[in-house]
Formats: sequence, structure tokens, C-alpha cells
Amino acid sequence: MARIKPLHGPTLVTSPDRPSPFPPRLPGSLPATLPLVIIGAGQAGLSLSALLQEAGVEHRVLEAETVGASWQRRWDSFQTNTANATMALHDHAYAGDDPEGFMGAPEVIRRLRDYADERSLPISEGCAVQRVTPESGGYAIETSDGLIRAGAIVVATGEYRRARMPRVPFAPGPGLTVLHSGDYRSPRQLPDGGVLVIGGGQSGAQIAQDLRDSGRSVHWSLAQRHSHTRRLRGKDSMTWWDMAGRIHQHVSEAAAVLAGEADALRKARTAEFPLISGKGRAGLGSSISLLAMHRAGIRLLGRLQGFEGNIARFADVRPQLRTAIEATRTEYAYLDSLASAYYATRPEPRTDDARYIPEEVYLHWEPDAAPRELDLQAAGIRSVVLATGFVAEWPWLDVQGVLDAHGYPLGEFGVSPHPGLFFIGMHNLQRMSSSFLCNGGRDARDLLPAILRHLDQGGGTAPGQG
Repeated sequence: MARIKPLHGPTLVTSPDRPSPFPPRLPGSLPATLPLVIIGAGQAGLSLSALLQEAGVEHRVLEAETVGASWQRRWDSFQTNTANATMALHDHAYAGDDPEGFMGAPEVIRRLRDYADERSLPISEGCAVQRVTPESGGYAIETSDGLIRAGAIVVATGEYRRARMPRVPFAPGPGLTVLHSGDYRSPRQLPDGGVLVIGGGQSGAQIAQDLRDSGRSVHWSLAQRHSHTRRLRGKDSMTWWDMAGRIHQHVSEAAAVLAGEADALRKARTAEFPLISGKGRAGLGSSISLLAMHRAGIRLLGRLQGFEGNIARFADVRPQLRTAIEATRTEYAYLDSLASAYYATRPEPRTDDARYIPEEVYLHWEPDAAPRELDLQAAGIRSVVLATGFVAEWPWLDVQGVLDAHGYPLGEFGVSPHPGLFFIGMHNLQRMSSSFLCNGGRDARDLLPAILRHLDQGGGTAPGQG
């Protein structure tokens, strides 16, 4: 059964701790000193570990749970948003029999673990970092398995650490069940009745679809996000983006940054990817069409403005939808131009990819007015799912002057202003793919020279000498 605890008056449901289907490795004893420690054994940490291993740098990866554990915190029907063929770690590409399909979370975990096993990466699982403090020549790392001293540390835990609550007044009544997307697994967790989903990112869109597919009445309060075409003219759209050099383009090379526009780098760092899904009846994913969701009976609402008792207030959804429609059509036109240039010198296959294009691209849609105020009790809504994102935080990182006011690392693309401290695998940290499975170790390879320079300059044992 799920655990239930009070939060702001309503009932907040959190998922029980589900045992991992993969037994943890025996970490063995931790060395007292190391040149370098990586904290986190996800895709970014594993790729960097493999590179350090090739460079002869003694190190250890500390993982509080098991390899790829963050992928266990996905809902039951979850599938990745990028096709299998694009999944890549350092010096490792997908070689399975379903390149155009989309993995579920268990397969992602299995492939990460296989990568770690095949390379015999030095990973200590079940080793939780409790505190990191700077000291002369490096860092002291207090862990659940004891104290380690290291010349350098790489934080590879990602930024999706603590559930974010809505940033507007939010005090739902005690008769409602409130669940954050990080704890959502399936509609069965929620009591019978309608559901209000708050948050318009990937999770909010896909959870709204999952609930509607189960027969629930769904209201969805959107953020400002447009829809992405899933497939176009015989190829997954990620292939077109990759061929255009956009997925792996460094944020410093964005057009606005190169043009010297004010605040361009911050905007590139905080840009969100359009809505898209790996789920689809034909096994090739689907677009997340706002018009299709509207036609399926999901009530689209504007941004949440406030929530008290059983009354929720929203902005006018129509300007949001009109902006999203325009952006969706603009992006489709750009992808279509890439495809036209590609097929100008080669034959184009016949496809049925029209079903993977958001309906608002080719159907006229003038959005209707939606309620600005909603009485959840009167509407039969008994549950609220918060897809409001996460807060970046590392409470164990006791190092001053390395994070901005939002918890994002200061410094140059993962190289902290504090010597010997590095970050990897965060959203847009170096490029759009920085936190994606398709990164292929690009960020790790870019970060490696700075790490080696630090170690060679006396910040830790030099490569091959540890």
C-alpha cells in the first residue's frame, strides 16, 4: 500500500520504497584516499568513469542506491522520449533489434548495469554521500561506508532532487489526494473520480494521457510549452535534429549567444524541450498533440494562479494555446526543410508518418475559452497530480560559492569556480543532450581535460600514479 501523509491540508500520497529488481554490487572496502570521486552512477557518471578508466585515473563512483536507480522512479507505462538507436554512452552505441522503438525504465537500467559490468567500472553501490567539505589539497567525503579524501569530486547526481511545489498560493482542502509526479506510478494509486494535473512539461502531458487512457476524467493546467513532431518523412525527428547538429550543439554555440544577445546563455541553459512521447500504438512513439488531447476529452486549462480549499484559479488558456500552435507549426516547417534538403539528392521513401505529426500543424484550431475558476468538488475531481518539476539541491555539498540562487552550478560548463569540483549530467549544462541518454559521453569528454589539468597540477594523484 502507498504511504499517506498530510501536506498543506490535503492528502499527499507517496509511493512505497520498491525494491530494485537488480541486486546491488558488493562495493568492497573504500580506499582512504583517491585522486577523484564521482558521485552518482547514472548515464553521465558511468560515461565519465569509463573515460577516467581509459586515462588511467584511479577513482571510485559512489552510488547511494544502485546503478541507474533514478530510472526506477518512473511511472509504470513510462517510455523514453528518444529512440533506442540514439542511446549511447562513451564508446558504446545501441546494437539491439529495435532501433526505432523506445525503452521502458527497466530496460534502461539493465543496459546501464550491463555497461558498468562489461567495463568493470569501480562502483560502490549503497554508499550514500552524507557531507562533502573542502580541505587542503582536496575534499573530505563523509559516506555511509566511512570517510574518503579525494583531490577532485564530480557531482553526477542530476538536478531532479526534491519535488517542487507550485510557485503560487497552494492550499488544497483536506478531502483531496495530492501526488507529485515523482511518486506517480499508475492511476490505481488515486481514488476514483476525476484528476487535475498541474504542470505542462513532459511528465504532466504524459501523465494526463495515462490517466485519460485509463478512463479518468482529466483536467490539465498547462505551462507554456509547444508540441514536437515525432516522425517526419521516414525518420524520427531526433534524427533530423541530430543531422542538423542541434541536439549536441554546445550552448556556447547557440546563435543568440554568438550574436552577443543579452542573457542568451542563461536562456539557452534554461530552455525546455518541446512536448513529445515515446509511447505509441505502432511502437514508434507519438507526438503530444494539444489538439488531439483536447479532442480526446482532456480539459485544457491555463497556468495555475492559486489554489485554496476546493477552488483552483487559472490564467486564460487561449493565449498559451495560440503561442504553442504557432511554435509547433514553426518547428514542423524547420524539420520539413531539413528533410527536403536531405532528399534533394536521394530518393525519399513512402511513409505513413502523418499520424506522428501534431494535429494542430494541419488542422485549423481556434481554442475555446476554458474555466478561469474550477470548483473541484463540483467537477468530481478527487485527486491532484503535481507535475511541477524538481528543485536542484545537494544538501550534503558543504562548499560555499559554487551554486547560484536557483541551485545551479556556477562556473564554466561544469567546471566549478572552486578548484577540483565538477558537475556533469545536468539539464543543458553543456548542450541540449547533457541530461539525455543520447549524450554518448560528449559532456564527459569535454570535461575530462579540465579534470586532468587539475590532477596534474597537484589537486590529486596524477593519472597512472594512483
